[in-house]
Amino acid sequence: MANLQEASSSEASRPPAYETPSMKAPEFFDGTQPFQVRSFIQSCQLVFHNDPENISQDRKKALYATSFLIGRAAKWIEPYLSNLANQDPSYLLNSWK
Repeated sequence: MANLQEASSSEASRPPAYETPSMKAPEFFDGTQPFQVRSFIQSCQLVFHNDPENISQDRKKALYATSFLIGRAAKWIEPYLSNLANQDPSYLLNSWK
């Protein structure tokens, strides 16, 4: 009985689990209007800050953002996608910075 009371009081002292609300995904970026890149990156940053448990590593951030590239921007990133197994930290898709 004492163990049950301890477990119960331990649960009561924990804050309730917080579920992060879902965020609107970034608009697709095609690269035809370069001035929109800042807005695209900020939209991605909002998603990263909202879900740090799932998108905390630079590689995951880079790949997430890459999934929203289309047209000219997608063509630009294509050669890098063929080398996703590259684990070198200096490799473009391993860094969000």
